[in-house]
Amino acid sequence: MDQRIAGFSRPDPVTIMVRGRPFVAHPGESLAAALIAAGLWRFGEGEDPARPRAPVCMMGVCQQCLLRVDGRLVQACLTPVVAGQVVTPA
Repeated sequence: MDQRIAGFSRPDPVTIMVRGRPFVAHPGESLAAALIAAGLWRFGEGEDPARPRAPVCMMGVCQQCLLRVDGRLVQACLTPVVAGQVVTPA
């Protein structure tokens, strides 16, 4: 069943580099949503390896989705996808 909203279209997908691998994402969607859609839930390591960092709130409060994008530390849930981004763990 198609869950898309009628009459709404997404921009053409772009490629971003995540941990040295290319991934396809849609410009404007949050980086966290794009990574989750690609099956990447583990965003980093916490003090306890059994409890990795991952997006929790998806609205910028918890800061568990911190990543480096083009060398800058950002919250993935608040950062839009842009073609050519280079994403690495924080």
